[in-house]
Order: sequence, then C-alpha cells, then structure tokens
Amino acid sequence: MSNIEQVARFIVVGLVTALVYCGLLVFIVEVVGLWPVLASGICYVLTVALNYLLHYHWTFTATAGHAVVVNRYVVMLFGGFVLNSGVMYIGVNLMEWNCLLVQAGAIGLIATWNFILSSLWVFRG
Repeated sequence: MSNIEQVARFIVVGLVTALVYCGLLVFIVEVVGLWPVLASGICYVLTVALNYLLHYHWTFTATAGHAVVVNRYVVMLFGGFVLNSGVMYIGVNLMEWNCLLVQAGAIGLIATWNFILSSLWVFRG
C-alpha cells in the first residue's frame, strides 16, 4: 500500500472515530450532564476499540499479533489520553473556551501523534 493510501485510510478511520466521539461527547455533556473534561475522557476510552480494529485490519494491516500490537497501542493511547486531558483542562477550565472547539484542536494534535507512532512502531511486525 502506498503512503498516500495509508494516510487516506488513516484519515477515514479518524473521521469515523471523531464523529462517534463527538456525538458521545455532546450526549454525555448535554444529556447526562457530566463535566466536559470527564466526559472527554470517557469518550476517548469508548472509541478506542473501534479505532484499534479499523487500523489493525484496514489502515496498517498489522503483521504482528494482537498480543504485541495491543500493548504498543495502549502505550500510544495513554500518551494521547494525557495530551487530550491536558488540552481539555487548559482550554475548558483555564481559558474557558467551548469544549467542542477545544476538543477539535485536541483531536488534531492526537491524530498527528497517533499516525506517527502507529506507522513507525505500533502496527509494525
């Protein structure tokens, strides 16, 4: 698969995951009434399985088994979780910006982080 095709697939998976994530975020903040930073963390965790499976089977077509890849994926996600929570805390609590606008910026940052680590380490054999 070409690099351009891999980036395109990564973007498609990211968009699907982001749409699911944002829908859940709005629901949890607006309907359930949770604090946006906590809601963001919950959404991040809930969309992990979908994102992992799509990337494992479609974007990166991993050659290593799940036992190896899942461990690497969890390390990558933990870093992304810390980045996401930090951005949300600063943006929502300190800057008092709209949680969805802050989340949009966080998604861009985390997408870049995830692509680099996924293509160079996580899904490699």
